[in-house]
Amino acid sequence: MRWVHRYAIGGAAFAALPLPISTTAGLAALEVHMINFIGGVYDEPVSNLKSIAAGGSFEVMGAGLKFVATRVAAFVPGPAGFVVRAGIAAVVIESLGHAITAYFERKHPGKLFSAAV
Repeated sequence: MRWVHRYAIGGAAFAALPLPISTTAGLAALEVHMINFIGGVYDEPVSNLKSIAAGGSFEVMGAGLKFVATRVAAFVPGPAGFVVRAGIAAVVIESLGHAITAYFERKHPGKLFSAAV
């Protein structure tokens, strides 16, 4: 779970950057990487097709969340809208990480992480 927290912190930091471009694609790539990493922890690599499908789904979800974030940020006084974007990114990535981990935990009960020797 510590990796899920690290991905959430990284996603929040990336979403908070004042970039002139959309961060949606970058966050979707981060989420796909998290899925692949968690699958690797459980010795079940995620196929390329599943990664591409997940990435497309995350891109669409991210576009919707960006719409919500811009609407919510309009209610935040001053230029603190980056806090809203960072918070939404962190919550979404953390929730997604918990769901992915729960999926693999149900599939492989009792599996313990072991570092490569």
